[in-house]
Amino acid sequence: MGANGIYGLSGSGLDIESLVKMGMMNKQNQYDKMYQNEMKQEWLKEAYVEVYDSMKTFKANMTDFKMQSNMSAMKATSTNEDVVSVTANGAAAAMSHKVSVSQVASNAYIMTGMNGSSPAEITFANSSNPGKNYLMDVLYSSVDTIDNGDGTYSYKLNGSSDSVNGSDTAISLTLKDSTDANANSYTVTLTYDDIIQNKKTLSDLASTINNSGANIQAGFDTANGSFSLYNKTSGEKNIIGITAGNSDTATLLNHLHLASYNAQDNTLGSELSFTNGHAVEAAKGTNAQATIDGKTYDLETNKITVAGVTYNFNNVSEVGRTTTVNVSQDTDKIVDNVKKFVDMYNTLLDSLNDKLSEEKYSDYKPLTKEQEKDMSEDQIKKWNEKAKSGLLYHNNEVRNLVSDMREALYTPVDAVDSKYNSLSAIGITTTTTKGHVTLDEEKLRKALTEDPDCVYQLFASDQDSSYIAGSTNTNKLTAYEKKDDYKNTGIANRLYNAMTENMSIFEDYAGTSKATDDQSYLGKLITNMQTKMTNFQTLMKSYENKLYDKYDAMEVALSKLGTQLSYITG
Repeated sequence: MGANGIYGLSGSGLDIESLVKMGMMNKQNQYDKMYQNEMKQEWLKEAYVEVYDSMKTFKANMTDFKMQSNMSAMKATSTNEDVVSVTANGAAAAMSHKVSVSQVASNAYIMTGMNGSSPAEITFANSSNPGKNYLMDVLYSSVDTIDNGDGTYSYKLNGSSDSVNGSDTAISLTLKDSTDANANSYTVTLTYDDIIQNKKTLSDLASTINNSGANIQAGFDTANGSFSLYNKTSGEKNIIGITAGNSDTATLLNHLHLASYNAQDNTLGSELSFTNGHAVEAAKGTNAQATIDGKTYDLETNKITVAGVTYNFNNVSEVGRTTTVNVSQDTDKIVDNVKKFVDMYNTLLDSLNDKLSEEKYSDYKPLTKEQEKDMSEDQIKKWNEKAKSGLLYHNNEVRNLVSDMREALYTPVDAVDSKYNSLSAIGITTTTTKGHVTLDEEKLRKALTEDPDCVYQLFASDQDSSYIAGSTNTNKLTAYEKKDDYKNTGIANRLYNAMTENMSIFEDYAGTSKATDDQSYLGKLITNMQTKMTNFQTLMKSYENKLYDKYDAMEVALSKLGTQLSYITG
C-alpha cells in the first residue's frame, strides 16, 4: 500500500510514487522558477541595501570635511607650556598673543595634615585593632554591647554606666559644596549599630559621603593613614563646608586632624577645629586670574577660549614675564584631511564602478532546496557567488550615483574667490576613465601657502537655498538659479546632498534593510511573490492528492478485474 492510497491490491507492479512524482514535475518546475525569481529579488534588495549603507557612511564622513577645524586647521604653540598650554581651532587668526597668569584656579581640598614637620596621624581612641580603621575605634576607647533580646542592641561607651540605643544617630555630618544662595546642604548619618555592630570603617565613611549627592569627593588612603575631601569643581565659590551635628561627630572630625591645602603656595594650613553645631568653611577654591592681550579674566576654571585659541593655565607666571602664544596654519593636518577625503571618495567610487562592471553569469540561477541536497557546502558557496555576481551590472540607480559624485568633484566652486576654485587646482585629479582620483601633495601645499583659506572654501562653501537637501526654504528657483546655486556650493556639501538625494531613491526602491515589510518597491514585490508561492504550494498539494486519488481508483478497478478473471478461469 502506498502512502496516500491502496496500491498493490491488483498486483499491477506499478511504482505509483514515481508516477505521481513524474506527474508533479511540471508543477514543481513552475514552483522552482518562482522560488528562483523570488530569491533573485531578495539578493537584489541586499545589493541595494549594501550600497545604501555605503552612502550613509560616506554622507556622515562628509560632515568632517565641512568643519573649519579640519579644513582650515590652525595650530598654537606656547613659549612656556609650564605656565600655559594652548590649542587653536579653525576660527583662530594667524598671529601672536601675550599671556600672563597671576593665579590658577584650584579646588577646595582638605586632608589629614601635618604634626610639625611630620605627617599627622589619625587619632584612635582604641588602638587594639591596628589596621582595621574602624570608626568605633577612632571614637571610643571601649564599647560594651548589650543584647536586648529582641534583635536590638544597646551600647555603653568609654566606660560610661549610661547606654545608647543602637538605632540612634552616632554620626551626623552636614556638607555644603557652594556659597551660592540657593546651594543645597547634604547630611550624612550613621547609627551606633552601623559603626559598632556593622563595624563601619573610615573607607565606609568616605563612600557614604560620596553617595550623599554633594559635589565633594572623600577618600581614605589606607597606606598613609590619611583622610581627605575635595570639591570636584574649582573656583572660589566652590567650598567644603562642614557642620558636626553632635559631639561624637565633632570628635571624629578632630581625630582626623584635617587641614586645608593652599594650591597657590603648595602648603597646608593649620589644623581645623570642629565643635557641635558650628558650621566650618573648611576650604575654599580659588579662581584663575590671567591677562590675555591686555584683558584680564577672572575664571572658575583654568581654561578659556578667546578668538579661537583655547588657553589652559598650568602655573603662575614669573613676576614681570609674559608667555607668547603663536598661532599659525596647521598645514600638515589639512593635508592629512584632504588625503582622507581622497581615500574615502575613491573607496566608494571604486566599489560602485566594480558593481557596475561586475560580470553577470546568466547560467547560474539561485539553487533550489533539492539542488542543494546534492551539493557540498563549498560547492553551494561557489555557485551562489557566481549567481549573485552582476546583480547591479549597468544599474541605472548606481550609474546615476556615480555621475553625481563625479560632477560634484569636477564642477568648479564659484564661491572661492581665488584661482584655487577647483579640486584640480589644489592637486586632486582623475587618473582613470572611471573617475578614480589622486592627490599631488606638493601642489596642495603650494595652494595653501598662497591662499590659506582655499581648501576650506572649496569644500565647505554653502548656499541657503531649496537645492540643499533638507532645507526649509520653500522658494522655487529657476533652472538657471539652481545651476548657479550648485556652482557656489562646496565639494563636501555637494557630495552630502548627492548622498541624501540618492539614498532617498534607494530607500524607496529597496528599503534600508533585508526586511521585506518596509513598504519599498522590492519589499512589496518580494512579499507578493512569497504569497503567490504559498498559494501555489497549496495548489500543488491539491493536484498531488488528485493524482493519488486517480491511481487509487485504478488499483481498485484492476483488483476487481483480477477477481472476475479468476472466477471465469475457475
